[in-house]
Amino acid sequence: MNLEPLKQTGRLATIALTGLFVFSCKKDNPKPEPEPEPVERTEAQLIKDDIYKYYKLYSLWDKSIPDYTSDPSQFTDKYGTADMVLDALKKMTPAHTAYPNGVFDRFSYMLGLDGYNTGTTASGRLKMDTNDGYGIYVQLGTEDEKTAQPIIYFVEGGSPAQKAGFKRSDFITAVNGDSDYSIAVTCTATGCSINDASARDKMMNKLNAALDAGTLKLQVKHQDGTTTTKDLTYANGYTIDPIYKDSIYTYNGNNVGYLALSSFEEIENNNVNQQKIDAAFDKFQTQQIKSLIVDLRYNGGGYVDASAYVADKIGGAITKGKLMLTYEVNDYIKATPSINKMFQDTKFEGKSNLNLSKVYFLVSDRTASAAEMIINVLKPYLQVQIIASGTRTYGKPVGFFEQVVQKKVSFWPVSFLLKNSANFSDYWDGLVPDKGNITDYVFVDVGDKKETMLATALNDAAPGITTKASINAVSRKGYRTLDQGEVNIRPDRGMIKKR
Repeated sequence: MNLEPLKQTGRLATIALTGLFVFSCKKDNPKPEPEPEPVERTEAQLIKDDIYKYYKLYSLWDKSIPDYTSDPSQFTDKYGTADMVLDALKKMTPAHTAYPNGVFDRFSYMLGLDGYNTGTTASGRLKMDTNDGYGIYVQLGTEDEKTAQPIIYFVEGGSPAQKAGFKRSDFITAVNGDSDYSIAVTCTATGCSINDASARDKMMNKLNAALDAGTLKLQVKHQDGTTTTKDLTYANGYTIDPIYKDSIYTYNGNNVGYLALSSFEEIENNNVNQQKIDAAFDKFQTQQIKSLIVDLRYNGGGYVDASAYVADKIGGAITKGKLMLTYEVNDYIKATPSINKMFQDTKFEGKSNLNLSKVYFLVSDRTASAAEMIINVLKPYLQVQIIASGTRTYGKPVGFFEQVVQKKVSFWPVSFLLKNSANFSDYWDGLVPDKGNITDYVFVDVGDKKETMLATALNDAAPGITTKASINAVSRKGYRTLDQGEVNIRPDRGMIKKR
């Protein structure tokens, strides 16, 4: 029997089966597709990612934030802009119903650099040590209970307006030749109201536009009835002089010091700010003041170290060697020596020889951050009296340090909580005054003894010396400010640590 054909047939069958097997394997196990090329993140996406990363790393409330550090895009791609990312992060912080958004973090923020838009119209960097503009801050007041005009309530030291001689209590009567800057009001025993809100808004918008322009011709009427007209040029980056008044009031040998501070600008290496603070306190020491009035009503904060320096000057011999403040930070900062070194306990060094019997702080709802800090750290050691134009200060016991994101955004996440030596920091809703609702009488200049808040402090600081007449004298008939009459407001300076 010839088996060759069968053998051949078997070989062919084997080849066929093998081919089928190979074919089947190829079908069941296709060659892997090449990995897709990684998609490069856009600049806007990278900024959103970094906002998340820095907030997670440095936020005081980091434990409330979900961990997407390995891939922030899982979180950030849900939001269209960097501002939306930050807003979402802030809303994850613990609840505090007294705040507008119902959470503790109402403070972290960002600003676009060099015109970069983060999703809002805000731009520019947090200004410290320098400021832009004319340095004039205005509200509405009436001197006849019939019409209201803009009146200057604060002029920042070092500004074009200050150098031109404008001052608190000056009525603005014309701007760039336009004298249409008055509106009708109706006054009763309880206050004054504006007859036409649209007229007020129109005037305020017109004045704010003028204060943002490159040049300004300003005419004012002083309290003595004389007028002054000056041409001003908008300043980009004028150096702030934070001491806008220092005086000593003497009553039968009882010397009372007065120091008005608009902010806490950098004090280091014997710079100009340090020299001026030192000079003021040298004068206080020479005159052996026994009480000091510190005017912080327009002070929105500044550098922690500068505030601590002034606190040390005020504490003097009484607080020397004692604990001033401690910091609360998150676990990441504690574990990072290069950052945590900024947050060591601070002690009073005894930077003056003052031995004050009492310190008075004049405050408002704009008194914030480093300005509140100085009050808080002195309260455990000195007799402190807070005199307020309202019912509380602003309420900001926290601070931050800057992160520059992609060279486009200046980001300030809240990173630390400050406590005094008694471990107190719970003034989220503001410090409560000993005397509240004292009129901030803008119709006299800074440091005038007839100014209501100052006169209130002087009346307590110099018992036996009648200043009641001064307090009563300021209530001149017809001279009143208007609720919601502020044209522009000094911005919060924050509570800043410098890396």
